[in-house]
Amino acid sequence: MAEIASFRGYRFNKLIAGDLNKIMAQPYDQIDETLRLTYFERSEYNVARITKDVPRPTDTPNDNQYTRAATCWEGWMEKRVLVRENGPAIYPYFQQYQVEGRTFVRKGLIALVSLDDKNAKVRAHEHTLSGPKADRLKLMKATEANDGQIFMLYQDPEQKINAIIDQELLGVDPSVTVKDDFGATHRLYKITRPGAVLDIAELFQDLELFIADGHHRYETAVNYMNYCKSRNWKPVSAVPAESFTHRMMTMVNMYDPGLQVLPTHRLLHSLTGFNPEDFLKKAGANFEVQAFSDRPSLFAAMDEAFAGERTAFGLAAGGMNGFRMLTLKNPSVLDSLLDEPHCDAWKKLDVAILHTVLLDKILGITKEKLAAESNIQYIRYRDAALDKLGHGGVQAVFLMNPTRVEQVREVALAGERMPQKSTDFFPKLLTGMVMMKMQIDKSMGLAVYEAE
Repeated sequence: MAEIASFRGYRFNKLIAGDLNKIMAQPYDQIDETLRLTYFERSEYNVARITKDVPRPTDTPNDNQYTRAATCWEGWMEKRVLVRENGPAIYPYFQQYQVEGRTFVRKGLIALVSLDDKNAKVRAHEHTLSGPKADRLKLMKATEANDGQIFMLYQDPEQKINAIIDQELLGVDPSVTVKDDFGATHRLYKITRPGAVLDIAELFQDLELFIADGHHRYETAVNYMNYCKSRNWKPVSAVPAESFTHRMMTMVNMYDPGLQVLPTHRLLHSLTGFNPEDFLKKAGANFEVQAFSDRPSLFAAMDEAFAGERTAFGLAAGGMNGFRMLTLKNPSVLDSLLDEPHCDAWKKLDVAILHTVLLDKILGITKEKLAAESNIQYIRYRDAALDKLGHGGVQAVFLMNPTRVEQVREVALAGERMPQKSTDFFPKLLTGMVMMKMQIDKSMGLAVYEAE
């Protein structure tokens, strides 16, 4: 049910662009203003100049962040800063990274995936917002390109696809090796042998895809395809996949041992009248409360709860000695507390239980306040979260265990959307490893286009 294709990707030419470590960037939605300025200062060819330019006071309809991105594309191709591959390929993409002292290697595969396959099923697990989709659509209209990746998951418990990839890469050096700002090493390879590409494509025909990261980008790609079709534009017949009917994606096996989902911890701030003793007394109606004097003991207890598939949260708060772990007594607690129906898989999510039982019902932090980050901020890593307590107005820290990959699958299959910040697929897929420029035939649609 997933139709994939090889393509002639565009890659940065290090002979002109220079050090590729200075060229790559995090996905656009991970780039705040500080990181954006860092990228812009790092290199005149940093890919963030395409994906994350910002409005300027002097902008006009003909000169703005989107037209500047298109100018980068065209100028970089003309100068051969960006060079198109000689032939089509699919691109294994391996990421080596560490989490709390353990090393993992996550194996992905970059290919074009059809958006126009009526039999395809792409499962989502997150809500999307109109603002980011409108922004990405304007960028795609201007550049007619796929710059960043969409992170997809698939189910291959027998590891058939990775076995083919590993066989093809025996003795092969990566085409690109870079290290990101978070310590992960990214390696891009190429598979060009037609037989291997065909074998992998045939295996994908039986698979569903689940969006891990990139919900806005996926919906934008579909919207752009419909936009092009409405203008009677066509893919160039010589390279039909390299156009608006397909989207560049990185696909990772759910059963890959290198796939990790990290938890996102919650920092409580600006909540009037917060008292940890009163909070714990109310929480005791639904949670067993255990006290711990040090971080390692708390972390070990949380890890044990995760291994036993029990819902548990760590808590540190100003004015409270030591730490607490809150373990859910009744897994069906949400049955009587929700204002709207949800599937069983959703109701078992730690994030759903935290948001509903503890944040909303006890502390009065509603979904709207969560979305606005009025009282809650988000952070990766347990120690980093606890170090924030008492600084910058942080009143308490809620530590989370990670969402399981199978939970993502179950919620997506049920057609549901997870609560905010339920998953953190780390590391992120770098933008700039390989990109795709759409080949579009507008010859039959010019009159319609010009008449708008």
